[in-house]
Amino acid sequence: MIVHEFIRSRRDSWARLQAFLEQVRRLTLARVPLEAFREGSSLYREAVADLAYARMQFPDHPVAKELGRLVGLAHSILYQSGRPRSSNWMDFWRRDWPASVRAASGPILLATAVFWAAAVVGFVLTAQNPALERFFISESMRDAIAAKRLWTESLAKTAPNSGANIAVNNISVSLLAWALGVSFGVGTAWLVVFNGVMLGAIAAACLRAGMLGPLAEFVVGHGSLELPAIWISAGAGLLMADAMLFPGRYGRRDELRLRGRASVKIMVGVVPLLLVAGAIEAFISPSDAPGAYKALLGLGLGLSLLAYIMIGGASQRGEDAVDEFSSPRLEGRGPGAA
Repeated sequence: MIVHEFIRSRRDSWARLQAFLEQVRRLTLARVPLEAFREGSSLYREAVADLAYARMQFPDHPVAKELGRLVGLAHSILYQSGRPRSSNWMDFWRRDWPASVRAASGPILLATAVFWAAAVVGFVLTAQNPALERFFISESMRDAIAAKRLWTESLAKTAPNSGANIAVNNISVSLLAWALGVSFGVGTAWLVVFNGVMLGAIAAACLRAGMLGPLAEFVVGHGSLELPAIWISAGAGLLMADAMLFPGRYGRRDELRLRGRASVKIMVGVVPLLLVAGAIEAFISPSDAPGAYKALLGLGLGLSLLAYIMIGGASQRGEDAVDEFSSPRLEGRGPGAA
């Protein structure tokens, strides 16, 4: 292969690697989307092979020098150590977290669908056979529902402590749903199904006792944050499960490392959601505030969260990368050209 044919056949690949490196420079490696990182890593390996070929076939041509520079730059960027230089919390909340959630939308939507399917099953089974309640609803909750009162009435009296306890419990459940992703997703799926069935069973029991309205009034305020936080956590767990079940070309270990890093970023953003939800559940949900106000609060929070996830950082656009390999100077024949 003569040198200009080699350059023409590989130039697009080098340009894409150059563009990837420019993206990493702008965002830092930790913020590069998973698919872009995969492509960049593959392009880097191809460039290493091209460099070896160029040094063997065209050692005195400028292309060998340019490829050496590109490969050296790529190696220093891809294997950089330490914290990302431009990392800061403002960028994380403004751009990184919503982008990470969007990137994991498939597993999150799957977890959401499984949860609601389980809730429907739990509702139908418990409505048809009330004896099943004892498997999903505690005795104190069943006694409260039978007495036509919510088991949550005491929350308002101990709001500060109960709010902290609720937040800790919800964070524990979310972390467990995420961590169980390493069980190939089995543990995560079980936790999602169990919580869905439990919600459906509680709804059926409250409907039978004429308490469905008060239950909905209690849940609507904080549920718009608490439930999505659990679905997102389960989706982050399924993200790791996907890496273990379908490792692809990079192998299970590398895939799990990449997906694990993305899922940790997601979980960092889940914790504040659950803290806010816990405060609402302790102070507002059991209060005497009109149900319409609680519904408006829940609707506003839910829509705000959805909008934040959908558009947060979505307008971030990178600058066009410089295509150093489109330069005509590489087309000329050097002393070692064939």
